[in-house]
Amino acid sequence: MMLKIFMLGLRYPAAVSLFMIAVTIFAAAGMSKVEIDTGVDSLIPVSDPSRLIYQQVMGEFGSDNKTIIYIKDDNLWTPDKLSILEHLHRDLERINNVISVDSLFNLHTIHGEDGKIESIPVLSEAPATVDEALAAKARALANPLYMGNFFSESGNVLAMIVTVMNVDEDREFSGKIYQQLETLLSENRDNFDKLIQVGPPRINAELKRRLFDDFRLLGPLSAFILFISILFFMRSVISAVIPVVTSVISIIWTFGMLGWAGIPINILSAMLPSLIIVIGSTEDTHMMAAYFRGLQENVENPRDKAIYYMAKHIGLPLVLTVLTTALGFSSNILSNIGLIQHFAFAATFAMLANGVVTVLVVPFLLSVYGPEKNTSVVNDTESKRLPGIILKVFRYYQDHYPVSVLIFTTLMCTFFIYHASKLYVTNDPLSYLPSDSALIQDTKLIHDDLAGIKIFFIRLDSNKQNAFKRPVNINKLVDIQRFMDKQGVYDRSISLADHLAFANREFRGGYAELALPKTRQLVAQYLMFFHRSDLDSYVSHDYSQANIVVRHNINDSHTLNKYIDELQEVVGDIAGPWIKVNIVSENLIVNHAAESLMVAQVKALVLLLVLIFIIMSVMFTSFRGGAIAMVPAIIPIAMMFGIMGYLNIPLNPGTAMVAVIGIGIAVDGTVHLLARYNELCRHTSDYIAAVNLAVKEEATPLIVSSIALSFGFGILLLSNFTVIAQFGALAAVTMLFSIY
Repeated sequence: MMLKIFMLGLRYPAAVSLFMIAVTIFAAAGMSKVEIDTGVDSLIPVSDPSRLIYQQVMGEFGSDNKTIIYIKDDNLWTPDKLSILEHLHRDLERINNVISVDSLFNLHTIHGEDGKIESIPVLSEAPATVDEALAAKARALANPLYMGNFFSESGNVLAMIVTVMNVDEDREFSGKIYQQLETLLSENRDNFDKLIQVGPPRINAELKRRLFDDFRLLGPLSAFILFISILFFMRSVISAVIPVVTSVISIIWTFGMLGWAGIPINILSAMLPSLIIVIGSTEDTHMMAAYFRGLQENVENPRDKAIYYMAKHIGLPLVLTVLTTALGFSSNILSNIGLIQHFAFAATFAMLANGVVTVLVVPFLLSVYGPEKNTSVVNDTESKRLPGIILKVFRYYQDHYPVSVLIFTTLMCTFFIYHASKLYVTNDPLSYLPSDSALIQDTKLIHDDLAGIKIFFIRLDSNKQNAFKRPVNINKLVDIQRFMDKQGVYDRSISLADHLAFANREFRGGYAELALPKTRQLVAQYLMFFHRSDLDSYVSHDYSQANIVVRHNINDSHTLNKYIDELQEVVGDIAGPWIKVNIVSENLIVNHAAESLMVAQVKALVLLLVLIFIIMSVMFTSFRGGAIAMVPAIIPIAMMFGIMGYLNIPLNPGTAMVAVIGIGIAVDGTVHLLARYNELCRHTSDYIAAVNLAVKEEATPLIVSSIALSFGFGILLLSNFTVIAQFGALAAVTMLFSIY
């Protein structure tokens, strides 16, 4: 049955051609329907219970989708500059889905003098004179609530905070907001030393731009490197052309399927074309090696006989390797993170589609364009080319120092397993970008002059009206903020307590510097001096809930999660049993999802190993055969994890997949080698000779495909995303280890 399927391209070329053309045209039509999703939502597990709490907090205290517009100028506080900023403020407010714009033009402050206290705007409109501008500057810098949030200590930097309503059903929403904001900023950029925006819309737009750049670069470059490397090693143009042809068709099928199925592509999808090109080439290489061996054994009708020989000897191993590779990708479908799940589904389909394309197209192409004379590629032990040299080196040490090789391998695995224990997980979107990117540099700039762009909320819910008008509960906010100060990792925190302390200072004078009012009556009096809009982010309308707004610049979710866990424990003790505490933000939910990466990968890894063991055991009708087949797959993965631990490379959505994907690919050469050995053993009782012959015949395609895979994965180092570059580097090293 399998042989007949492999011979379809030879026996029914017209029918196969029509089928391939029809499916490819249908898939190409679906490519126009492909959507792009670079939103943070794809990083959050759908079943995460903290989603609901997050939505509740956002509903009460406002969205955390805030864009910080950073303005810097040495002559900022002049009538001309402030007039431009006023117009910018009004223009920003007119953008659709902008909830609010907070800047010096709608901020209020409290001023006390001679026992009197009053609430006044920082600046209601652009001043007419320099003196008025400088007076506004003095009012702004005198308010400790605004330092780090809206103004730098020197006063030459100020911020506008644009809060946007999330429209989750529109994947283009962030891009539209970013472009509208950027248009306004571009019109005013020449008037200031620095005028930039940083927030979720820009992050989303930056990820999307880099995704397009990766698509334009990585796929074509991978195809070129693959063509050159196979041509160099195999010395056959058709051997280099066939993988490119099957890969292009597979890419069209894959992205067409994504379009028709409505599955969006994400930043991990940027490496799909490269993966299809690189991984798909392995089976093409093995098939070409078998075809050349077939030419060596047949003189009459060499093409047809060689294709028949290839189908007969390569059919079962090809199906098994396609299956194991697909299993490697499909195991990630178990992930509850949409980013990984969507990629896993697309990659699994791509591997299966490439298998179908290979089975149908390669025999057809060889029947028309295949060479009729053998090359020296199968004479590995006699070859002076790189595969032959590599084989001779390994064979020499295996024959002369077998015990030493085993001891060295054991020690090396022990070393890497030890360092693998140091692995940690991170999942912050900004960590996907290189540290020298403009966006990352801008976030550092804002962090240095103001406070970090990352925000999270600490909500205290008493479930009792006016609970946070009582000094005893307000003091709990102070205790929490003091503990955060001791942690020393956050840039700024503001709460209702800060507002009341500021009012108390202005009312009672400097000796009451930031002290809290002592009585409930005094609290109520001070609250009257604040506009309700000043308190919306810090206390609910019925004063049953209080909120601490925290800003920071921690991009490593592993580090942040550690501090948040510590904070969660202390906050619970401070709040007491009658007040419920939640620490929430979209960024924290994303960071929390990072912890599930490790669990999901362990499950996927165990499941994949069990499935491969069962498949190999059935294939060789022996549990020992299944166990032997697992060794060449497990050792490279242990080494890869060790390298990650040794070099302090985190487990993230990119690197998390290397293990399961690497096992699926690494077992490829093992399957072909053991399948050939199993076949030879049926015709001889000299098992040592069977081993040597199997190695001789399979070494070149195995080494060539591993080196080609390594080169192909290495191309991913040029990606605009660190997660993909790290994946490429680790996968490349894993492929080289698999030769060993």
